[in-house]
Amino acid sequence: SVTFMVDPSIPACVASTKAPIAYKRAPKLKNQPVREKCLREQGLKREPSSLKQQSFIISTRLNTRYSFSNFVVGNSNQFCHAAARQVAEDPGKSYNPLFIYGGVGLGKTHLLHAIGNAILENDPSSRIIYMSSETFTNELISALRRGKMDEFKEALRNISALLIDDIQFISGKERTQEEFFHTFNELYNSKRQIVVTSDTIPHEIKGLEDRLKTRFSWGLIADLQAPDFETRVAILNRKAALDSIQLPMDVAQYIAENFPSNVRELEGALTRLNAAASLQHVAITIKLAESVLRPMIRPKQVDVTVDLIKTVVARHFGLKISDLSSKKRSRSYSFPRHIAMYLCRKYTTCSYPEIGQEFGGRDHSSVIHAANVVTKKLKFDKGIQETIKQLEEVLLSL
Repeated sequence: SVTFMVDPSIPACVASTKAPIAYKRAPKLKNQPVREKCLREQGLKREPSSLKQQSFIISTRLNTRYSFSNFVVGNSNQFCHAAARQVAEDPGKSYNPLFIYGGVGLGKTHLLHAIGNAILENDPSSRIIYMSSETFTNELISALRRGKMDEFKEALRNISALLIDDIQFISGKERTQEEFFHTFNELYNSKRQIVVTSDTIPHEIKGLEDRLKTRFSWGLIADLQAPDFETRVAILNRKAALDSIQLPMDVAQYIAENFPSNVRELEGALTRLNAAASLQHVAITIKLAESVLRPMIRPKQVDVTVDLIKTVVARHFGLKISDLSSKKRSRSYSFPRHIAMYLCRKYTTCSYPEIGQEFGGRDHSSVIHAANVVTKKLKFDKGIQETIKQLEEVLLSL
């Protein structure tokens, strides 16, 4: 008999063919323990045994490492986490569909897998499909090309829950949106749970049909925000505990302070730091963290203004702010003035005439001359190089 596989994420030890795997004959492994070991290594779940007798097997491919128990809850995600748990406990009845949106690396995929794993834990006979919207499109194309649309539809609609990641990528794909629309209707009318994720709210997804935008709004829309400082520290401590990493609190706080954007960057920084410590056979310290993570830390975005530059430059050279705008032309005044004009041109959006007005109503040609003088000297004058470096460090740290 022929068994069809829907999900393309088959480990290499199970299927090594390079051809499209949708609707291919399922590989048979004589040694079942080998197959089980392979799935465990991939962190994947075997499809429920109750599905083995069906002509079309749906592989859940859920990652067991993602669960509610290891999802760190904070002010930024507690609402979304609560909604996901409720959906997992009562699929198809509460919040259907559940639409989760948020930026990159905030935990959308984690929650999708956690929902699927929790549903299967409560009812092992449940049939779950987790896939990205790109996989959905690829499977649809394969089904159309091979004349297997009936099997495709049956596989997607005879399930307990459909979990789709990054739904925004079906934008502009008319055939994909049409098929997803009919699949959505069938599952919704049958009270089967639908959970989708995106990087923005439904009505802001460009190229998405209005009828899908409306349906995504039928249930609950929940957003994941960037974690606050305390939550980031808790995430680091949780990952350190899971990976048996000795992470001092001051190092955890240092990482949390310098990687505020998303959880993925946060955990990536800890992984890099732990690797460096292991390779060098040293303990993790704040000094090591500063050395290893410095290349990964983005410069802080600072609103540098002309007034701020004048204040910092005047303080550095021991002058009054008014001296920079005065008519005094001795080098003790002109040199700091040139430096300030150069920095204004580099760090502000002011034009040459606007900068000239800020420095005593000077002509724009004076500002151009000042910027050119400093630029040329920076190529060979180590003294000016050091001065500019010190001033920039102060400006960007405020």
